[in-house]
Amino acid sequence: MSDLQQLLQQLMKTNVTKTVHRELYPAILPSRPELSQAGKVVLITGGGTGVGYAIARSFVQASADTVIIIGRRVDVLATAGSRLEQDAKAAGTNTKIVTRPCDVVNLGQVDELWKDLATHGITVDVFVANAAKFTEPKPILELGADEVWSQFEVNAKSPLYFTDKFYSQPGDKQKFLINVSTASVHMTAHPGVAMRPAYTLTKMTGTLLFQLIAQSMPPLKMQVISFNPGAIYSDGWKAISPSFRPEQFDNVELCGGFAVWAATKEAEFLHGRFAWAAWDVEELSTGEVRKRIDEDPYFLRTSIVGLRGGELQA
Repeated sequence: MSDLQQLLQQLMKTNVTKTVHRELYPAILPSRPELSQAGKVVLITGGGTGVGYAIARSFVQASADTVIIIGRRVDVLATAGSRLEQDAKAAGTNTKIVTRPCDVVNLGQVDELWKDLATHGITVDVFVANAAKFTEPKPILELGADEVWSQFEVNAKSPLYFTDKFYSQPGDKQKFLINVSTASVHMTAHPGVAMRPAYTLTKMTGTLLFQLIAQSMPPLKMQVISFNPGAIYSDGWKAISPSFRPEQFDNVELCGGFAVWAATKEAEFLHGRFAWAAWDVEELSTGEVRKRIDEDPYFLRTSIVGLRGGELQA
């Protein structure tokens, strides 16, 4: 087995739940009645391709009232919007698809987006923070402060700005915030992850941001969950090695279904926590893992490993 194949297997390895999924399964099936998103408006940054598109498609299948996808490239959004409309027809839902060109780091454009939504009486119920940036694999000081900061702009500042707008909308209806994070935030010593330290730094910052927001936010007001979508085949993996094949990766429908499940009350116990789409949600919600979630305030949250406050962990 090549080093790259070993890297992929290690990035997918987990034992938090005994059952680990690579495909969509019944408990998180978007069409499951208990996960219905009927009447909800969903906004997804970076929703035109990859994980963002898969999540948008799953919310369509879950009968969301409106799915709004945000991105910089008009042509990509147009193609994605057309495909989502076809998905809605295939699923038999009446979901309205809205595409909005917007550079997530351009605060003027972001302000205009939210102002336009308010003008049209649109209140977003589910915000999926999915847009992300990473650059060439270099140590932080070789990338330079400007390049590293540009990743902070996309991976931390933009989600904070969107969340402020999302939370500040009028009305008392429960909101759901889903942060698309990455396994790299808890694999900093892994050689494959260490190649892009700025990405890990900025995604960790974004993940900690949502953890701290959730810490003082009742889930009945705004439920906040971060998750690792899994190892999803993309042009990036193709560029690393042409030997990679889609069947070696997680099915992209898995992360879409998990995002829909995370936007329901069934997932409330994960408020403020970090999870993997691959973890079995029934085990998480009922087994030994759930017991630890309920009893350990640091479990599945960012912290200094081995300490509880200033004392050594038993």
